[in-house]
Amino acid sequence: MKSIHSSIILLLTLGTLFAACTPGDSFSIKQNEKIVFLGNAFFENAIDKGEIETTISLCYPKKNITFRNIGWSGDNVYAHTRTRARGGGRFGDPDKGFGILTNQIIDLKPDKIFIAYGFNESFDDEGGIDSYGEGLNQLLEMLSQHCPELILISTIPMETGFGIPSEHIEAQNEKLKNYAEMTKDIAINRGHSYVDLFTPLSKESKYTANGIHLTANGYRKAGELIAQALSFPAPAIEIDSEKAAQIRNTIIKKNTLFFHRWRPRNDAFVYGERKDEQRIAQEEPAQIEPFIAKQEAAITLLLEDL
Repeated sequence: MKSIHSSIILLLTLGTLFAACTPGDSFSIKQNEKIVFLGNAFFENAIDKGEIETTISLCYPKKNITFRNIGWSGDNVYAHTRTRARGGGRFGDPDKGFGILTNQIIDLKPDKIFIAYGFNESFDDEGGIDSYGEGLNQLLEMLSQHCPELILISTIPMETGFGIPSEHIEAQNEKLKNYAEMTKDIAINRGHSYVDLFTPLSKESKYTANGIHLTANGYRKAGELIAQALSFPAPAIEIDSEKAAQIRNTIIKKNTLFFHRWRPRNDAFVYGERKDEQRIAQEEPAQIEPFIAKQEAAITLLLEDL
């Protein structure tokens, strides 16, 4: 009888654990929260599409959410690319990227971070997935110290039809699936939400521009899947409506301004190897802030009318 009782208690405990980790069970957005998008090209390319941010905004139009996208193409869980200047030079050794990212997060003070990694790491050798797991855990440990809620996004599959031999894509997608599973396991073990994009996007091949990077339609689908996984409320208006397009275009303008604010074109003079030559350049990025605020005010007004 004692063993039966123990088994019941164990099952109830596990059920509570997994229920707490199920995406969407406890997800909510409070007033005036700041959401940060962090990751590789999945999020950097989302800057000029605006679809994911539009979806969240339409589902929570009265929350006055602030969004900041610090995705960086080619980035990994170790933040190596964050030491790279636009011209190919570096701000320092790649291993210093993690410290740079840490400071970026501290400066932003986010309430929620959506995290998308694993694609670039999937091209490492067979031992790469274990290194990825260690790196992701280290990243989440750091982020948890500066943000109360983390949401992990899976890798997305490669699509056929773009000149890459299908057998190569199949082999790589098997690896990407493993990385998605690793991300899911870590998310559950650490008590974070997880959104699976890999499985639903594997069923159709119509969402990328080159087999790897999502089109605007692909990002719209991703936003829809994120909303479903996290049980967002229904959007206030249709995503393909004229008003939604107006909101999306304003979001893209704001995103573009913020991109130039935190990754200025003259980054070598602001952060890099030439920063001692023109110190005035280090004051220029902050001058973009009023223009960002203007676009955010416009977004707020558009959403208030819904």
